[in-house]
Amino acid sequence: MYIQYKGEINKCDLIGKLFKIILTFLLIFVICAVTLNAQVRLQDPEKHQESFIDKVWFGGNVNLGFQGSNTYNVFYFGISPMAGYKFTENFSAGPRFEILYTYYKAFVWNEQRNYTAHPISFSAGAFVRHKFLQQFFGHLEYNVERAKFPLRNFQGNFFSEDGNLATGTITFDNLYIGLGYSSGGKFGSEISILYNVLEPDDSLNIPISIRIGFNYNF
Repeated sequence: MYIQYKGEINKCDLIGKLFKIILTFLLIFVICAVTLNAQVRLQDPEKHQESFIDKVWFGGNVNLGFQGSNTYNVFYFGISPMAGYKFTENFSAGPRFEILYTYYKAFVWNEQRNYTAHPISFSAGAFVRHKFLQQFFGHLEYNVERAKFPLRNFQGNFFSEDGNLATGTITFDNLYIGLGYSSGGKFGSEISILYNVLEPDDSLNIPISIRIGFNYNF
């Protein structure tokens, strides 16, 4: 991602965004607790002797790739762990985190040499899922992302700062909604297609995200 912007993170804004995540997760928890309580009243009490860990499932994604052109090359690696609590057999919610390491090597024209950068980006948020037709699921997720990336000037060229590629950081909200498919079983694989409804209209980023990963006890 390349943006002609360099701004410092406002600590108050960051605290506010983290507060949003906490409020969102608490709201999800309350809704799920009410739903679970209603279902418990309708079912046999003997069926509710499972421990907390029995109702937890784990999953995640691994991001690995590279791209490049005649002026730059990029390699990235990231992991995205998540955990969900099954409030019912088909309805679950929990936290999801992502950390992404990126290696950039780019040519700086005004200095006629290559520079590198090693930014680390991350996001944190909460999600809800509902399974249907056994192996399909709906996915809703809100997160706050802190992305770090090389900067370009108005001519589209990279530039250096303190012996490295100049980088900038921006923090923003994402709200993903979409569908997915899970292979099922104790250990399973999954794929989901999500749309970010908070992607700005003037952004060059594609609002569609395709995730391929794995899950356990889902």
